[in-house]
Amino acid sequence: MGLQQHKRLPLLFLAGWTFFFTTALPCPGEEIKTRYTTITWDSMDSLQTFNHKLYMGRLKYLLKGKKIETLEDEVRHKIDLIVEKNETTLDMYPSKLAFKIVITPTKKGVSSHFLRIYKKKVNYIAFYSPGENTVFFSANTASLRVVAHEFGHVIAENYFAISPPPKVHEVLAQYAEKNITK
Repeated sequence: MGLQQHKRLPLLFLAGWTFFFTTALPCPGEEIKTRYTTITWDSMDSLQTFNHKLYMGRLKYLLKGKKIETLEDEVRHKIDLIVEKNETTLDMYPSKLAFKIVITPTKKGVSSHFLRIYKKKVNYIAFYSPGENTVFFSANTASLRVVAHEFGHVIAENYFAISPPPKVHEVLAQYAEKNITK
């Protein structure tokens, strides 16, 4: 190996490691783990928009006393609070509840996930996929009621040994949505 090639070796090594660490490992802030879910998003703007749209209204007092230092902390506490409120409202407490949330910037992202999973075009702002045990939300159309509705589906699906019929699922989700602030 010539002297010039030998001098390039550390640069190639450094370039290889830089490439590995910037492409193979997720960037910080792309995932939040809560008591019940793992939340992923594509950009901090999406997470910030989702959080802003997730106005807690009368439930905000339940966040007092929680350690909230970052945006991720606030989202984590809001999501767990909504899950627990829905469980109480529906009087359903699935054992070992664990599901995923994907936040996309717009409803176009939600629609693309639905197309990928169900091979059908829709114009939804959110949906729950029981097969993937994942809720997909559009950040710019999120709201407390939308989140409560989808979590109603999650709780019903994870509570019953056999999934209830679609109409029963929808009634339970609507009930959770309607009663989230009561």
